[in-house]
This record gives sequence, C-alpha cells and structure tokens, in this order.
Amino acid sequence: MGSCILRDAVSRGLVYEDSRCEFKEVIPEFKIGEERADLVVFATKYGGRTVQPFLVIEVKMRAYKIPGPSMAKAVKRALYYAKGLDAPVTPFFAVYDGWELLIFRDIDPYLVGVYSSIKDEDQARDFLLGLEEFYSKSRRDLLNRLPTHIDPDFLFKRMMPSIAKELAKDPEEVEALLNSWRQLLYS
Repeated sequence: MGSCILRDAVSRGLVYEDSRCEFKEVIPEFKIGEERADLVVFATKYGGRTVQPFLVIEVKMRAYKIPGPSMAKAVKRALYYAKGLDAPVTPFFAVYDGWELLIFRDIDPYLVGVYSSIKDEDQARDFLLGLEEFYSKSRRDLLNRLPTHIDPDFLFKRMMPSIAKELAKDPEEVEALLNSWRQLLYS
C-alpha cells in the first residue's frame, strides 16, 4: 500500500455518510516537531470545515531476524507521531511493512486489526471508511472486507508480545492485551 493508492481513493471523493467524515488529503513525510511521519491522512468530520489528522502510518522495511522488536519500535514511533499532532482526538496509527498492516488507536486494547497488504483502491477505500465505521459505530463490517493476515500464528508468537510490552509496562496488562488480541486475530 503506497501513498498513491490512498491518495487516489481520497482524491475521488471519500465520505463516510453516517458521520459525514470526509477524507481530504494524504500527506507523505508530514513534519511533526523535528521528525517526519511517513504518511498522515486528514479528514473533516460531522460536516465541519476543520481538517484534522485521522490516521498516521509508519512505513518500515520488513524485519526477518527480529520481527517483534522491530515492529514494536515502529508502533511506538507511530503512536508518538499520532500524539504529536495535538489533535482533539488522537488519530488512528498504523504500521505497514509491505506484508502486514497493523492498525491501532490510543486506548486499551489498542489493536484495531491486522491485515495483509492493501493492493488496490477499493481496499484503500474500505480501509479508511472502515476505520471511521469502527470509530463512529464500533463496527468492523468494512474492515472485515480487507485481506486477512495469512499467518496469525507467526504474528501472534513472533510480533505481538513485543508490541504489547511496548504499549503496556505491567506484566498483567501485557497479558490482558495479548488475550484481547488473540480473540481479535483468531475470530
């Protein structure tokens, strides 16, 4: 999923009608403080005119030797960027490595979903509209159209423990996150 696919989906007009969330722009290398987020998607909501950050995506190379710690650092960076935007509502944040797309929000249990790569404009539309559907209605109908991760066992055993330890420091909280994520990945 490159910025081109997202940009094309947004440029053709992308609105989630129920909340009147209109996606406006996809900006690569968006400056946040002294650093740059790889991609930031902006939208207006409820018919308002104020354009606000909706999603931050950290794009990274796939790590073969230590996928968990590598992905955990990217998740931490994406969360840092999302919070650094000082938006009224912290935007969703995601990490994409060409194989996995992990989507989070800044409240427990953090993980929104894990998907395989987004390959076309229709999937990009479902991705963005699905996040708004999840936000406004707590539903996953559109997100469930996205390609599922092909190897949840690898993901759960090799990546998710490191990510959980990055988001929750207390061992009991880490275990609670992993239990929640297990249900999401295997349902």
